[in-house]
This record gives sequence, structure tokens and C-alpha cells, in this order.
Amino acid sequence: MPSQHLAGLARALRGRLGSIRFLITASGLAFILVVDALIGYGLIQGRHEALDAGERATRDLARMLESQTMRTAFAVDQLLRDLTFALDTLPDGGRRGDPLIHDHLRQRRTAFAEVSGLLVVGRDGFALHHSADTPLPPVALSDRSYFTEPRDQPDRQLFVGAPIASRVAPGTRVIPFSRRWESGKEEIGKNGGDGFRGVVVAMVDTTRLAATLESQGIDRKGSVILALEDGTLLLERPQDRHRIAQLADWPAVWRMLAERDEATIRTAAPGSPTNAAGTPTGVDSLISVRRVQGYPFVIVATLPVAAVLADWQRDAAAWTAIGTVMTIAIALLTAFVVRQHARREEDQARLGRASRRIRGILDSMLDAVVTFDTAGRIVTFNRAAESMFGIPEREMVGQPIEALIPDARGGANDRDLTALRRDGLAFPVGFTVSDLRLDGSPGAPAVRPASFGTLEPDEPRIYVGVIRDMTRRKQQEAELIASKTQAELANRAKSEFLANMSHELRTPLNAIIGFAEVLDSEFFGPMNDRQKSCVADVHDSGQHLLDIVNAVLDMSKLEAGRFELCEEAVEAHEAVAQCLMMVRDRAASGGVALNNGITAVVAMLWVDRRAFKQVILNLLSNAVKFTPAGGSVTLAADFEGDGGFRLEVTDTGIGIPPDFMADLFQPFRQAENSANRRFEGTGLGLSISKNFVDLHGGTLTCRSTTGAGTTMTVRLPASRVIDHPARTGSQVAGHAAGGAA
Repeated sequence: MPSQHLAGLARALRGRLGSIRFLITASGLAFILVVDALIGYGLIQGRHEALDAGERATRDLARMLESQTMRTAFAVDQLLRDLTFALDTLPDGGRRGDPLIHDHLRQRRTAFAEVSGLLVVGRDGFALHHSADTPLPPVALSDRSYFTEPRDQPDRQLFVGAPIASRVAPGTRVIPFSRRWESGKEEIGKNGGDGFRGVVVAMVDTTRLAATLESQGIDRKGSVILALEDGTLLLERPQDRHRIAQLADWPAVWRMLAERDEATIRTAAPGSPTNAAGTPTGVDSLISVRRVQGYPFVIVATLPVAAVLADWQRDAAAWTAIGTVMTIAIALLTAFVVRQHARREEDQARLGRASRRIRGILDSMLDAVVTFDTAGRIVTFNRAAESMFGIPEREMVGQPIEALIPDARGGANDRDLTALRRDGLAFPVGFTVSDLRLDGSPGAPAVRPASFGTLEPDEPRIYVGVIRDMTRRKQQEAELIASKTQAELANRAKSEFLANMSHELRTPLNAIIGFAEVLDSEFFGPMNDRQKSCVADVHDSGQHLLDIVNAVLDMSKLEAGRFELCEEAVEAHEAVAQCLMMVRDRAASGGVALNNGITAVVAMLWVDRRAFKQVILNLLSNAVKFTPAGGSVTLAADFEGDGGFRLEVTDTGIGIPPDFMADLFQPFRQAENSANRRFEGTGLGLSISKNFVDLHGGTLTCRSTTGAGTTMTVRLPASRVIDHPARTGSQVAGHAAGGAA
């Protein structure tokens, strides 16, 4: 029993694994796994590449600042060397307050942007010379490190001290750079002593130094610290971001400096954010540390990991969405294919049952039914056909259909043909050929008409030929005529439906807009700001939808030829003024100036008021919508030489591409058809305007230059102009005097 049970399970498993549906499902799942794995691998690689790029950017920033610091330190050192040489060269270099030395120091300070002051301190600790405009301070400077360090360390070349408050410029912090000033070897041998004559000091303004560093393109998302070797901070940008007083307060960086002169690590940088207790937890950052070779400086450049991975995170979100969509699409496609295969298996089983059922039906039919393939060879022959032609089925299977009906291939559908009996007797028949197929309902056979004379020989189909009297054909003709009439009526009903939907669609929209206005007026009680905002959105949305519905319905009426003009006398300048009032707020909010240049042209036109205003409003709305802030929209009008009327709307907007001009007046067409187009709209405005103008016997033309603007011109024939009244003022003055609506 156990062995039989296992054998049964094995057979069931083999049957399952051999199932086409199982293989399709497994293939779909494998494809999903491969796609997701590739996307996941790409995201992981992208993250590594983003971090590597961030490390390179941090190292490049540190190198850039190192180079800038070395240039600044070298320039200051060279300046101090030049000053010691000048002091040794000039005869009054050691005389306190010499004007020539003072002027020299001022010139050198002015020529060096980072230096805010130069100072020469004698061996007694009192100032000998300085570059300031104030008298020499009588204060002893012997307590300053920039004096004591060079004095006590003869071998030290350049000393850089911690930032100090300037005594010359109160409120300013400077970084002292100093060098030892000593006598030459000959003078030391002549006079004896250690040769120390004093100290030459350059005060580097931290703000000017910061400006120089920031000009190098420091990333605003990162930060940079310039410090001395002992950890004293000289400069930090942005200021106080890390909230440390010494580099020793940053253990990770301090340890790294103790081990190496150059390194890049990833660790938490001190500062915000903070935890629940208010203690700073630091920001995960990439940190590059460098010692400046030859100078006592340390540079620390940081870049937050969040900033480094910002682009990767956006790409990761996009690829994750793509992967999700692809997974869903593949899953749906797999499910669809599996379902289709299941349906195919069901159809095959149903086809077997239907085949047997059809055979029974054929044998029970009173009409002669013959089935044949695309080559015309007979496949089946029912009992009625055996009785009609006097030939048994076994003799006719495989024979051509022409053996029964000689003209069967000459377009046999519903034609009066002649058939031949076995005894040679000819008789008229009606021959109808149908394509045998299975309907969607289980086991229900169905046929569809086909023309056997036009079939391709290699088409794998089976056709049914029904041989019957002419009454049957007449009935089919009547059915076809009825079906055609029904289709025409349905098409006409559709056109009438679109043309008559104005009231059904506009009435609820008007109710929505009206109730929104009632609520906004607080007739039923006060509302809070959020409720008023929602009501305003409802009103604007309803109005926008009403405009779209009106446009679509107008277009439907125009296409159906059911738009009727309601003509009356209309003053052109009055209609234009009303349209300008409608677009005034939108133009003002978009920073577009409206210039009415037709106030001096008085014209009485015989037009449909609503259609004429709709044309002007559409042209003005398009001009305002496609004109950027600072632009203008100008209206001008005049009489044509033949007595017609011309109206122009000119804007300084983005213009129309030349390749779109051919489709400009086509409905639902816009220059930007992408999903992320910048300008909203249905694309019906110009099409409706063109149809309205055409109904009035006029023309609507366009001139446009991409990037320079567009001019839309409406011309109405002289028959639409009631009279030509005198014009108030010259046309030039009228155009110049046109003001904003």
C-alpha cells in the first residue's frame, strides 16, 4: 500500500509538472524574480556608486581647500619674508613709527585681500610699525603667542596662532601669522647676542578668508573646518554647524589624525539632529581629513550621506515603482495566459462535444447541409443532402463541391445556382456558405456568413454550405436590410443624443455652481477658512467642467450641423470690453498686461452675440495662458478695404511651432500632448472659434513666431458690418491710448 501511494503521488506530481499551465506560471514567477533581482542589484550598485562618488567629492573638497589654504599660507609667509627683508634693507627699519615703513606696510596690506593688518613688534614686545591708520598702541605685546613663539623658538619658520580679537579693529577676529625678525650673521658676529630683533606679524581676517574659501564652490549641503594641528579651530563653514570648540571634541576625526595624514571615513558628524532627551546624535556623514603639508593646518571636509544618496533615493523610488509595475504587469499577463490556456482546453473539450452535437443536428435538419474545407473537398454530407442528391455520404466525402454545384466557386453566397442530382437532373437551389465556429457559450455551435469564392486555399477552416429554396434567401436579405436600418438609426440617435445633451449636463453643473456660491456667501451660516476654500474649489471645478461641457457640446452641435446662429446687432467694442473683464483677473495673477486698442473703433456688427464673444474670449484666454509673466496681450481692430471688419489679438508669448500650424484648428489637438504638459485645456477653443467664424462667413488666421509671440486675426465680411460710423480720433492715437482692461 505505501508503495502504491507513493507511486500515485509521483504520477500526480509528474502530471502537475508536465501541465502547460504550471509551466507558464513557473515561467512568469521566474521572470518576475529575474526582473526584481536585476533591479535590486542595480539599486545596490547605484548606492555603492553614489557613496563612492560622495567620497570622491569629499576628498576633492578637502584637496581644494588644502590647495587654497597652502596658497594663502605661502602668500602670507612670502609677504612676511619680504617685510623682514625690507626692514633689514631700509635704514629706519628699526626706528619706531617711521612714516616710510608705515606707508610700505599699508600698501602691502591693501594688495593682499586676506590680510587685515600688518604689525612689526620690537624685541622689547612693543609695536615698532603697523599698517593701521591709528597711532602706534603703547601696549606691550609680549604676552601674545605670535610674539613669544617666534622669540623662544629660533628655528621655527612660520607661526600660526589661534584666532584672537583684534586690538586695532574692535569686534574683529583675526588669525595671526608671524615670523622671527633677526639680524644677519655678520651683524650678529659684530654686535654679539642672539640676533633677535623682533617679530613680523600678518593678521588674516577670518571673514575674508572664509569668503575666499566659499568662492571655491563649497557644497552648501556639506561643511568644512580649518584647524591647527593642536585642534584649535580657525574657521568653520557653515558657522557652528558641528558645535565643537576643538577638534579633540570630535573623537573619530582626532583619532584618525593621530594615525594618518589623509583619510576618508564614514561616521556621525556632531551636531543636529537630537534624540528624545535633547542630546545631539550627529549626522551620518562622509568625512575627509587632510594635513596640509609644510604648514600647521588640518582640513576636515564633511558631506551628509543623506545629501550624497538624495539622487539615488529618487532613482531607487522610481525603479522600485517600475519594478512593482512590471511585477504586477507580468503577474497579470501570466494569469491572463494561464486563463486563456485553461479556456483553450475547455474550448477543445467543448468543441468535441459540439462536434458530436452538430452532427446530430445536421442529420436532423430538413435542409441539405454540406461541410467542406478551403480546397472545396466535401467533409460531411447530412441525410437531407443524401435524399436531395440521391448520393450516400460515403461516396461524396473527399469529392469537390463542384460535383454537386458546378458554379459553387464563382461567388456562391445567396445566388441562384443549378445543382445536379446523381441521375443528371438539374434543379435551381439557393446556396449559402458559412464559416463553422463555436460560440462563447458552452457547447453552442454557431456559424457566420462567408464567401467561399474569395477564400485563401491555405486557410485551415471548415465551411458549411446550406442548400435550400429561394425563400430562405429572401428572408436573409430582409434581415440584413433590417440590421442596416437599425445601425443607421442608432448612429442618428447618437448624433441627436450629443446634440440634445446641453440641458441634461448643464443643469446639474449650474446647480453645483449655484449652491457653491450660496455656501460661499454664508447664507446658511458662517464657515471656517478650510470650508470656504473647499467651497471655492467646488465652484471653480464646477465652472471649469461647465466650460469643458459647453465646448464639447458646441463642438458636437457644430459637427452635427445643428448649431443655429441667433444673430443681432452687437457693438464690437462693448463685446470686447466684456471679454477683457472676464480674463482680467487671470492676466493680473499671471503678470500679463492687457492693452485694449479698439476703443477708438466703433463698429456695429450683425452676429451671434454669444458666438462672437466666445471667439474673442477663446483668443484672449489662449493669449494670456501662453504669455509668460511680464508679457502683454494687445487687441486691435480696423475696417478692411472692402468694408469688412478685422479684429487682431497679439501676444508676446511662447509662440506656436511651425510643424504644428497645420493642425492648429483641429479639435482636441495641442502643441504639447505629453502627460506632463505645462498648459491645461481641452484643445477645442481654436477649433470652435474657427467654426463660429466660418458660420459667419469670415476667416480666422494665425501668424506666429516661436519665442516671440502670436497674432490671431478674425475677419468678418462687409455683409456683417451694419454701418461705418465716424471714428473718434485717429487710429494711431486710438491704439496708443488703449489701456489695461
